[in-house]
Amino acid sequence: MDTGTGRAMGSGWGLLLAAAWLIYGTAAQAQEADMIVQKVADKGTGTFHCDAAPALLLGKGALKQPGCVGPLQELLKQRFGETASAPAAAGPYILAGLSGDRGPLRELAASIRAKLPQQGLGEEGYVLDVAPERVLLAASKPSGLFRGATALVRMAAGQPGSLEIPAGIYADWPAVPWRGMHVLVGGRSNLPALEQIITRSAPELRINKLILEVDYNFAFKSHPEMAAPDGLTVEDCRHLSDLARRYGIELIPQVNCLGHQSWAKNTDRLLTAHPEFDETPDLPADNPGIYCRSWCPSKPEVARFVGDLIDEIIDAFGSHWFHCGMDEVFILGECPRCKGIDHSELFARAINDLHARLAKRKVGMMIWGDRLIDAKATGYSKWEASENGTAPAINHIPKDIVLCDWHYGTPDDFPSVKILQDAGFRVWPSGWNSSDNVRRLASCALSNAGPRMVGYMATTWFGLDQVAAGLAGEESALKNKDTKSLVAGIRTGLAMAWNGDTSAHPPIASSQPK
Repeated sequence: MDTGTGRAMGSGWGLLLAAAWLIYGTAAQAQEADMIVQKVADKGTGTFHCDAAPALLLGKGALKQPGCVGPLQELLKQRFGETASAPAAAGPYILAGLSGDRGPLRELAASIRAKLPQQGLGEEGYVLDVAPERVLLAASKPSGLFRGATALVRMAAGQPGSLEIPAGIYADWPAVPWRGMHVLVGGRSNLPALEQIITRSAPELRINKLILEVDYNFAFKSHPEMAAPDGLTVEDCRHLSDLARRYGIELIPQVNCLGHQSWAKNTDRLLTAHPEFDETPDLPADNPGIYCRSWCPSKPEVARFVGDLIDEIIDAFGSHWFHCGMDEVFILGECPRCKGIDHSELFARAINDLHARLAKRKVGMMIWGDRLIDAKATGYSKWEASENGTAPAINHIPKDIVLCDWHYGTPDDFPSVKILQDAGFRVWPSGWNSSDNVRRLASCALSNAGPRMVGYMATTWFGLDQVAAGLAGEESALKNKDTKSLVAGIRTGLAMAWNGDTSAHPPIASSQPK
């Protein structure tokens, strides 16, 4: 449609260097980590106010993917019932579309171009022009329209049957492109919690990538002995992927590879069903004196077998990325095939076998980065870096692998963020359950953000139901101090991933209702 309606755009406004903060959401969300920092150009005067449903008009670009303004459609439905589609001249209206559309949307985008980062609005940035009689929302991509529509919902005041949005011109874009969270998926019993995270928590946190550590909790067909009784089905995975796509989220499945094949006295499904794959086949079944078992990286049949399982999961989710885990591998070079071989060679062999399988499918590979970091050179512990000789493998693996650089301590610096980028890899820093850790790590990542620093990931390592309840603000979950600390860390890190490091600009509470 021609988007030529609406008043002429104002000009000559300057972008405020200090961001204005808008508080939104429930009382559980009304904290520093949840505040949206928007780059406000001109706060304007008055409000967009209506006591009947405004017309929601879409530009040509938005009409191709009308779901990109879904949050706004849902808000209008909640406030007014079925929304009207009257011509703009008949009353207040909201016009949303891509910045390439004609009329006021194009003019709006052009008017802020000089004030944007070098990359412009990018994939998820947006600009809003709110006047008493109408609202304009423009973005370069549908994902930006989704973020802008979500921001309008957060800004909206008023009771059922009315709508109020503060007037002004607002521009916003993420500090980093990937904002993710890693969760443990134990099986179908976790589906309600997953759906809640996808539809509620992830949009609030502006997450666009969700790592689902499925491991062997899947209804495998290629090797039926590996099927978990409560494992996710193909239908479950397709449902989750379709749902996530509607909320601008990419699902990335994970299976722990090489290490983490046991936990405490319990050996996981792979080595239970196939003890011939074990790197330590003579170790007693209750795993005395070790952290976690490993599979043998020198048996080609192991990589082929696991590759079949990975293929099934990739097909089920329709994913373009796969996370292979590979953290905290302490057992290497133990079996007769591996004994005497350098640990870095064994570790690189395991990575390269998996990468070759994924590359044939044109699926990107991710792993945890700890085994590729030298503990002595960086000062990290043996958990978050290698003391067993695997670090030189970094020179013998493909550079297109994304390294998820996890750290849970609170040092003044995290040297691996830069080291791994300098080695030619894309790096995804990952924090956990302490706001202090998360703030320090995210700040280090942002200050060392070269072109290979892709974003920030929150890790959880708690039961998925507990994580979902905590993020939803359920009092019963937040009474647990560990859950409360985890949720605070998640919110802090993901707020910084969108807003940047705002420590120099204390939050300013707006007059918006909490």
